[in-house]
Amino acid sequence: MQILAPLNEYAAQSESGRPVSSAPGDISTSMPGNVVDVLVKPGDTVTIGDPLFVIEAMKMETEIKAQIVGKVLAVHIQKSDRVTPGEALIQIEI
Repeated sequence: MQILAPLNEYAAQSESGRPVSSAPGDISTSMPGNVVDVLVKPGDTVTIGDPLFVIEAMKMETEIKAQIVGKVLAVHIQKSDRVTPGEALIQIEI
């Protein structure tokens, strides 16, 4: 399997301006929703199962947890942001 880089900067961003989730350390969500809380910041070390952020979708809150071990490189969300699937919301260095 080969991963190709986008042809231009526009293709590498979602409509919100966040990067598109494309790397193994990119954390996204499987459903659209609103960010209720962000539980990590750049520089934090996370392990599998650590909570990263909470979203509200369809009147339910869902805690998104780390599926990998690493260091948080970037957080592209803040409380009350609207998020959609495919966006890199948090980036973790593996």
